[in-house]
Amino acid sequence: MPKNIFVVILTFSLLATAPAVANPLNLFIQQCLRYQPSLAELDLNQPVAKQAVQFEQLTLGFNNFNDRLNYYRDLAANSQRESILMCQLHLADELQALLKNPTLEQFIDNLSQSHPPYSSLAAKLKSIQNRQLDISTKSKLHNAQATIRRNLSNNNVELVFNEQECQLASSKNQNLDVSLAKYLILQPNEQCRKSAWLAYQSRAKYKNAASLGIIKQIKQPNAAQHLDTHLLDNDALIDYLQQLTSNIDVAPWNIGQHLASLPHDKYTGFTSAYDLMEQTFKQLEDVGVRIETITLAEIPHQEINQEFDKELNQANSVEQSRLEPLVSSDKKASQAVENQIYRVWHQQRLLGELFISQATKNSAHIIRYPVIGHQFGQASLSYVKTISNRRQANQLIDVIAEAIAGLARGNKFYLNNKQGLADNHSLGQLWLAQYIHRQFELSLSEREQAAIDYRQQLRVFRSKVILDFYLGKQINQQPLTLAFQQSFNQEWQSAQDLTFSFNGIANEGIDYYLPLWHQSLVRIIFEASKPTVTERQVFDIFVVNEENLTLNEQMIIILTPPNDPSSIIRRAFNVGHSQI
Repeated sequence: MPKNIFVVILTFSLLATAPAVANPLNLFIQQCLRYQPSLAELDLNQPVAKQAVQFEQLTLGFNNFNDRLNYYRDLAANSQRESILMCQLHLADELQALLKNPTLEQFIDNLSQSHPPYSSLAAKLKSIQNRQLDISTKSKLHNAQATIRRNLSNNNVELVFNEQECQLASSKNQNLDVSLAKYLILQPNEQCRKSAWLAYQSRAKYKNAASLGIIKQIKQPNAAQHLDTHLLDNDALIDYLQQLTSNIDVAPWNIGQHLASLPHDKYTGFTSAYDLMEQTFKQLEDVGVRIETITLAEIPHQEINQEFDKELNQANSVEQSRLEPLVSSDKKASQAVENQIYRVWHQQRLLGELFISQATKNSAHIIRYPVIGHQFGQASLSYVKTISNRRQANQLIDVIAEAIAGLARGNKFYLNNKQGLADNHSLGQLWLAQYIHRQFELSLSEREQAAIDYRQQLRVFRSKVILDFYLGKQINQQPLTLAFQQSFNQEWQSAQDLTFSFNGIANEGIDYYLPLWHQSLVRIIFEASKPTVTERQVFDIFVVNEENLTLNEQMIIILTPPNDPSSIIRRAFNVGHSQI
């Protein structure tokens, strides 16, 4: 085995370390800053299949470091941010060195001349190379995105009214220092609400103009080509968004009061997160997923990579001790689930470990992606103990689906399991979440449905704004003023001002529409699958996707014909406007 293989197998950490023990994050940062991946031992004279295995071994440690870094980034305290950044910059430098390595170029050429899955791995590596920005450009992009994010934060925003009639009665003779959402609910005068909402949308217009110009210059050249990877070209996307447009007859400045006026059914579903998780785990058996509880004593010490230094192994022991189930005197259920470890299987294949812990919000992290023949996966799931409404129940189901989908990916190359083709993994994850939702039939109240309809139209309109910003004269799209009116039945002559008021235009860019598209595709899968296709098969094709099929290949297998992009768009429209 090559001596520089470095597979990161850190045991689950809550980052709530006691002062008396070594901090696992600090130890991880030390390992990160010392780590230098190398392709020196990649033998290009071997058959392509063996080259691919060697490449996977030589780069797996680097990929695991990146995933662990992302996991810690979400959990680290503010005082640890600088260390996280140091590791991130180091790994970015190492990635640049790998991508410019002549050995990699020859390796990609060798793969390209072979057949799938090796040729598809070559295409993935080439795509990563092409997406890489030089250090100067990358710095400009990140700085511009950070500037926009800072300008859109509400830390220094307050509502100031020049017209006295727009002040709330309780706040006369003084400026309002309340959130816009609260003001829009409390203000009975619609014109005042409209003025406040419009002012809020343009609050950072002049501050963000220069930064958005930089981002546009960087992202625009690849914007149009990027659409093709999701079955949609420019015209098809415009057609899709237009078909998804629906006049909800509620202006954004009126949505708060409109929702407050609608009936809201009392939530009658699961109130215990443990009960919902237990039922969800049982439901997953129908798609071939089996989840079993394991104890710390069952985890073999051999799994800890011998190349870790003594300090890091010591930290692992400390973290394992923290995973002992917390004893609660009120409920036996709490004893069973708090800080528990589960082993996850699909059919006869071990996927990896799922670490579950109680927290203040529902969330999931893929700590380590599975790679068949090289390593099992690790995922964490944090849950809120008590469920009080449908939104919380749906959130818990969503994070369970995220964790299971991440562990279930079945390709033998890390890059395919992490990113997939055009990131279609998110489609499989969404299908799994909706599959579980349908089993519990958590029906929505009239108020909840109205909120979903509003959020959908807002994303539709924002997607049109983004297309106009990045592609502009290259596309034949309706004026934004008309687009706003078609969704909300209100006039807004300066609708382009929305360009400067949300982070999605700078971060997701053209991809901002994808959640809508994926929702539509999932709905089609449920409504138009071939009669012979089972849920297990859908799980295998969209979630596991062992063969790394393209979206078009997946749809051909699952759907009854016709299944070309234009037919899929028509189906998405015909099976109903409301998103599942």
